[in-house]
Amino acid sequence: MRMSFFAYSAVDANGQMVKGTLESDDLDTASRDVVAKGLYLISIKATSSQLGWLHKTMASFQVKRMEVIEFAQSLAVMLKAGLPILTCLEDIIASTSNKALRSAIQDIRQKVEQGGSVSGALAAQGPIFPGTLKTLITVGEGTGRLDASLQEAADHLLRVQHLADAIKKALMYPAFAITTTLSALVFWLAFVLPKLTGTMTGMGVKLPALTRALISVSALFQAHWGTMLLALLLLPIAFYLLGKNKKARYYRDWAAIKIPIVRLIVYNKLLASFAEQFGILVAAGIAMDRLFDLLIPSLGNEYFAVRLLKAKENILNGSLISESLKEQEIFPNLVLRMISIGETSGTLDTQLRFLSGYYAKKLNDATESLGKLIEPLVMLVIGALFAVIIMGLMLPIYDLVSKMGK
Repeated sequence: MRMSFFAYSAVDANGQMVKGTLESDDLDTASRDVVAKGLYLISIKATSSQLGWLHKTMASFQVKRMEVIEFAQSLAVMLKAGLPILTCLEDIIASTSNKALRSAIQDIRQKVEQGGSVSGALAAQGPIFPGTLKTLITVGEGTGRLDASLQEAADHLLRVQHLADAIKKALMYPAFAITTTLSALVFWLAFVLPKLTGTMTGMGVKLPALTRALISVSALFQAHWGTMLLALLLLPIAFYLLGKNKKARYYRDWAAIKIPIVRLIVYNKLLASFAEQFGILVAAGIAMDRLFDLLIPSLGNEYFAVRLLKAKENILNGSLISESLKEQEIFPNLVLRMISIGETSGTLDTQLRFLSGYYAKKLNDATESLGKLIEPLVMLVIGALFAVIIMGLMLPIYDLVSKMGK
C-alpha cells in the first residue's frame, strides 16, 4: 500500500508551535502518529508527495551540520552505555532545541517504536541527515555495532565540517573586501562623480579622456541600475538552474579542477573526501557495486562521477581498483600507488585513511596559502580602481587650478 503525506500543526510540551509533515496510511493513523510524538494536534491535512518532500528539504536547511554531528555522537555514547534505543531518542528529543531536528527525531523514534529500523527511519527524513550517516547506520544495524558506526559517522562528519570551515575562512576576507569595494564604487559612480563633473563642466573646464570615460560608466549605471541589480539577484538562480543540467554540471566541475587557483581548493577537497568516504565504506565491508553507488553522489562532482562510473564497470569486470582508477586519469600517482599497496597487502582502508589525512592537511595548507596570496592581490585591485577614479577627478581639478593661476 502506498503511503501518503500529511501536513500538520501542533503544540509541544513547552507550548511551542510545531509544523511538519509525515507519511502514513490514512488521516486517522497520521493523527495518532502526531499525538504519539507527545504533541497536541491542532490541524492536519493530506498534502502531495512533492510538497511533503519539499517540506523535508526546507527543514534540512534549518538543521546545521554540527547539530547532526551532536545527534550522532549523543546516540553513539548512550547506546555504548547500554541504554535502549527508544530511551536514547527520548533523551535527545528533550535536549534538542532546533524544531526541525526535534521533529525529525520524534518521527524516527515513532517509526522505531512501531518496529522499523533506525536506518529506515532516518531515510524517511529526506536530506536532513547526510547519506554517509544513513549508510553507516545501515551497516551498524547489520553488524550489531550501531554505536561504533554512529561514532565513526560523527567523526567523519566532523572532519568534513573542518574542511568546509577552512575553505570559508580562506574566502571570507576576499568576499568582504570585494563587496565593500563594489559598494564604494557604486556610491562614487552614482552620487559623487556626477555632482563633481557637473560643477566642473559648468565652470567651463575641459574634461580629459579618463574623466569622460568615468562619466560614461556613471551614466550607464544610472540609466540601467535596475537591470544591473536584477541581473545580480538572478545570477545565483541562473547558476542553480545551470547546476540542474547534467552536461552543464559536467563542464562546470571539469573547469573547477582545471583552473589553477580554484583547483587548489576543489581538487584537494575532492581527493580528501574520496579517500575519507572510500575508506569508511571499505572498512564497513560494503560490496564494490554498492560502495560506488554510495560514494559517487557524496562527492558532488559530475566530472568525477562520470569517471568513477567507468572505473566501477572495470572493477566489477575483474580489474584491480588501482588500475581502473588509473585509466580515468583523474587521480595523482600518490593515490594510485597507495591504493595499489592497500589492495596487494589487504590494508586498503588503512591506506585510504592515510590519504584522507594527507589531502585534508594539504587542503588546509592550500586555503591558508590562498588567503595570504589573495589579500595583497585584492588590495592591489582595490588600490588600482580607486587610483583611476581619483585621477579622473583630480585631472580636471588640476586643470582648473592651473587656469585660475594664469
